[in-house]
Amino acid sequence: MRQIWNKAFVVLLLSFLLIAPFYTIASVTKNSVTPQDDKIGVLLIGFGEPERYDANTEVAWKNFMGNYMKSGMRMFKMSFMYPIVSGVMIPMMDSGTLLVDRDDPSSSVKKVNPILIDAWGNPYEGKDYRWVSIAEGEFPMLGPLFSYYLAPDGPGKGESDFWEYVGLSMYDIYQKMDDYNPGEERELKMMDEVEAKLKERYGDEIIIERGFGAARPGFPDFRVAAESLAREGVKDIVLAEDYVVFSDFEHPAGEIPEYLEEKGLNVNIVTSGQIGGTDAYNRGVAKKVEEELKDIPNDRDVVVILNHHGMFNVNMILYDWRDEPYHEYAKETFEGAEKAIYDLNIVKNWNGKIDVWQAYTEFSEGMMDPDKEILSVREAADKASKENYEHCIDVPYEVGNSGYETLFGLREEGWGLESPAWEEYYEDDLRKYKTEFEYDGMNVVITDGWIDGYAEGYYEEISRVIDGIYNGGE
Repeated sequence: MRQIWNKAFVVLLLSFLLIAPFYTIASVTKNSVTPQDDKIGVLLIGFGEPERYDANTEVAWKNFMGNYMKSGMRMFKMSFMYPIVSGVMIPMMDSGTLLVDRDDPSSSVKKVNPILIDAWGNPYEGKDYRWVSIAEGEFPMLGPLFSYYLAPDGPGKGESDFWEYVGLSMYDIYQKMDDYNPGEERELKMMDEVEAKLKERYGDEIIIERGFGAARPGFPDFRVAAESLAREGVKDIVLAEDYVVFSDFEHPAGEIPEYLEEKGLNVNIVTSGQIGGTDAYNRGVAKKVEEELKDIPNDRDVVVILNHHGMFNVNMILYDWRDEPYHEYAKETFEGAEKAIYDLNIVKNWNGKIDVWQAYTEFSEGMMDPDKEILSVREAADKASKENYEHCIDVPYEVGNSGYETLFGLREEGWGLESPAWEEYYEDDLRKYKTEFEYDGMNVVITDGWIDGYAEGYYEEISRVIDGIYNGGE
């Protein structure tokens, strides 16, 4: 069974091999600064996962993965190599245009008359191509290998084979999602709601921009968006990541101050808090659990797993991941949601046993967590089964809106399911996903990842910071 690309494993491998991204960021051409000292800039920062696989998806995921790799090199204290690898090493890997069969992109067998597409989703009509057979297996810390077709010219000439390979890997995933990643729609829905509430409350006292990690046309890079705000002449900028759990590893707001300083822009930077742990979000997670408990007999033993994306918990010498703030932020998120769940009347009156556990989907098994301090989803499932829980409610409450992370990462890597492993339904004007199955005699439901309170918690954190600036407290 094929597993999804593991972005952080990519970071580690390429950091050790001194390979970093070769990607470009559109620059702001406006050189003057228009003074607007009485206004506050607000930058809404999101992941920006593309909804469909189209001509811009390859560059979006290239920028997204590139940010991870650059961050990984920084954390391993190898940033000094970045100019060399970005300008020389990555571009050297260019043998032509990589192609896969449109309807069977992960095929390990050469087709007689394949319908070929390139990494930008374009059909390839030429006949000058050859089959490149790759042995089945995993490249250490990189992910599953797949065979492909190679044309000596075409649009891939001039683009690194590495990034084409990443793009075609994502194409395979998008096909399994019926060419629809829910991340974009959900993130924009949340941003739209928050922006409307901020404008209603503050009017023209604030200027709002949006920036994304998976930058592409229509989704500006977060650094460029920050520069645009700074050049509008605001004195203060609120950097607001729409993340449930913060970390140093994935922290766009942490890169922006240095970027603006390099541009000669002097502005006061304030970062709003994470969504996880806010009262609104805690209530939303509890509501999700309550909905599932209503369908379970009151005398049954139930375990609720609140799962996270995950983070390494090991000292790798160059960086001690045990000190990564992610772990404390995740704990704060879990404890807030856990309390809200135990405060539910349905839980207080539950006749069976009911417990709430925290689990990481990734990076918490074997050498990644040698002291076994953190439960992985798989370990939590086995523990629950051995302790004779009859029902398990798995709520993907950290990165649950990402098809990439949740439909594949959680279900494949966490539970060992083969994709596609979900049923679709519509609710709240959203396409949602649910999976019900049996695990070693235990009835399991993986809920959809949309949490009521997402936008409200985000808005509250941003408005708290804005009010603090106006009151002279920030």
